[in-house]
Amino acid sequence: MSTAFGLLPRLPACTRGVQRCYITAANKHLQTERHSSLLPETWILSDSNPNIDIRTAKVADALGLPVAIKHIVAQPKSPLGRSFAGLRSLFGASPAGRLRYVDDASTQRLPRFVIAGSNRALPGLLEVIKQTGGRSMSVFLGLPRTKLAQIGALVLSRLDQMRLRSLGPARANLDNAVSTLLPLSGLSTATAPISTLKPVVAVCIGTGFEAAGFQLLSSDVDRLAEGLLQLPPSHIRIVLDAEPYRGLRSTIESRLIRRLRERSVDTNGVEHPPMEIEVIDYAQAGQPPLTGVLASATHIIATADNIPIVSMAASLQRPVYIAGMERTADLLREYYYVLDTKNLVRRFYPLGSRYSYMVAPEINGTVDELSAIRDHEPWPHYDTQRDLDTVAAFIKDRYVELNS
Repeated sequence: MSTAFGLLPRLPACTRGVQRCYITAANKHLQTERHSSLLPETWILSDSNPNIDIRTAKVADALGLPVAIKHIVAQPKSPLGRSFAGLRSLFGASPAGRLRYVDDASTQRLPRFVIAGSNRALPGLLEVIKQTGGRSMSVFLGLPRTKLAQIGALVLSRLDQMRLRSLGPARANLDNAVSTLLPLSGLSTATAPISTLKPVVAVCIGTGFEAAGFQLLSSDVDRLAEGLLQLPPSHIRIVLDAEPYRGLRSTIESRLIRRLRERSVDTNGVEHPPMEIEVIDYAQAGQPPLTGVLASATHIIATADNIPIVSMAASLQRPVYIAGMERTADLLREYYYVLDTKNLVRRFYPLGSRYSYMVAPEINGTVDELSAIRDHEPWPHYDTQRDLDTVAAFIKDRYVELNS
């Protein structure tokens, strides 16, 4: 009489459905028993994006355990390549006892906490969850492209919450989620000394698209160039994202960078000399760390799609101005309204821009030179450490809850 796992006899056909249930239960029991002792450490699943790694590293450090960085194994992009990789795994072509999506990781030595910050790292996170039977505390920063209940702890921003709420109240009230007003940045004012005699303005251009309600158009780039022409003498750094939306890079080069480097006339008919421009393109190797670029800036201008930069600037206590803020729509417009109400961001509309002379007389006090629709009130202190402490406490409580 054949057996399954040496435990269950082969039953008649009428009871094989029950047998399959017993085998599944036995599988789960053996899997949980095998991983009942997890390594007292935290894994960071890295997709080699330094701007995401700095966020996940900050959360990992806050958990108080030794940290190990594990890189995600790149998967084939073509359907044929993915099918071939799946067949290799099915027939045992990959080394036994190794994780498929996480480099240099054994199925027998898995961590107590595992953190991912991007959907590229999500397959590795789900693989660790499956291998440990859910005993490893999985943490994801943002909204993952999978069932939300599969993740042990979701770290969401207010915008993420707004996205969920738009799908229905039940989706917004999650037991496994903790939220902060801004996405966790991984930065603090302690990392941000400023030592410059000349203003340094970092103009951070994102991917060009935010599904919550904004796409950067050529007309937005023209308005950004017009605004930059009105700035007092400054050193301007144009910071380009590593993965811009299609066609955006050539638009930036032709309509922004080239125009600022040449003598040009603005829409008011005023002629401007060439400006001092430095271009930092993260699609190219050898660029300085983004944290250092932002920390050395006196002012930061971000396009409306670039939410991570807004979070980092607020964490560094830098004035942050939003280019294209007036053209945001739907959820993103509501989100920026919240941030503007708290004085964390201001619309980029420098003094000297077209029609700004009509707004200035209505403002009491000194006009903000980079946002002529606002007075120059002090910028608030955004407490990033409080956000981090709240997130770390929630993750630890969830771990105890799920393993009690």
